[in-house]
Amino acid sequence: MDEEQMQELALEDAGPREPSRKWQWLFQMVGFLGVVGVTAAAVMYLPVFKLEDISIAGNPTYISAEDICRIAGVYKGQHMFQVETDKAAQNLRKDLRIEQAVVKRTFPNGIVIEVEERRPVACVACEFGFLDLDRKGMVLNAYRVRHLQTTPLLVGVTARDLYIGDAIGDEQALLAVEYLAHLDDLTLSQIVEMNVSNPEHVVARTTNAAEIRIGVLERLEEKAKYTTSFLEDLRTTKRPIEYIDLTYTQAVIPKQDPVQK
Repeated sequence: MDEEQMQELALEDAGPREPSRKWQWLFQMVGFLGVVGVTAAAVMYLPVFKLEDISIAGNPTYISAEDICRIAGVYKGQHMFQVETDKAAQNLRKDLRIEQAVVKRTFPNGIVIEVEERRPVACVACEFGFLDLDRKGMVLNAYRVRHLQTTPLLVGVTARDLYIGDAIGDEQALLAVEYLAHLDDLTLSQIVEMNVSNPEHVVARTTNAAEIRIGVLERLEEKAKYTTSFLEDLRTTKRPIEYIDLTYTQAVIPKQDPVQK
């Protein structure tokens, strides 16, 4: 048998094998897709992936857990993979009461919603009543009469043509809320008002008439730390303290005679 005949026989032998390889590849692909489909169906319908635990992180105080879940569009019994975490967080950030929000899955059946609220730190008078401001000067609430004093009133500033969601533009007011934002809620509740009418001599007054002489609104974080320490002492001390002077690099508290028994 010559070389030419051997090549012809080789081609004849190789010819019918090609279709079998194609069918084998097709069967493998169908099998793979079937496995993927079954796995996807199992994931979608297995009860283990139904939401059972929704945790709210960040200790929100001005907005309830029920409202947070409603705004995010997250509820128990929902399938985990039906929750669009980015969209849920975006919906939360649209609410004026919420500054930042993150939504995360925790396997097998949990969701964690982290919320950072916009906290009112000051109140300012306006043409129709009062406005609550957050640390960035955004208006969070508006009302005609102050029923409860939980944040200091900014004296020397009047807001005009501002509504909920707007931001105050007064420079002194913005510096004042930045300073107040460094204080915790208990400390804030002890400050009745903060007079910013004189930028060189800003003064705050406490619930027991003690003065906090802040001076120029600079070194705000440092002055806020001294303020917190001063008001903690004021809650526990038995001697009267008329004021603290923060205009110096080191806070000055005048010495008072001990209370006579």
